[in-house]
Amino acid sequence: MLALTVHAGDYITIGDNIVVQVLKAGDVFRLAVDAPRSMSIERAKVHEQLGNVPECIRRVQKLPPTETYPKRARSVSSAIR
Repeated sequence: MLALTVHAGDYITIGDNIVVQVLKAGDVFRLAVDAPRSMSIERAKVHEQLGNVPECIRRVQKLPPTETYPKRARSVSSAIR
């Protein structure tokens, strides 16, 4: 897992066709995701409520909090230089 320090206005790309922008940072983050319509984008809460949690979410949930955000996290600005 890659943990990033982000600020409002920062962009993160995933592959060649997914962009995540941080619209608001603070106690509550607001994200905008631009991805192909064929890709499903859902909150983990939806899967948890339906009881069909995908393996990728179960894997992250098993990590202790100290491993969820490793010390080697990089800021978005330093990662794109």
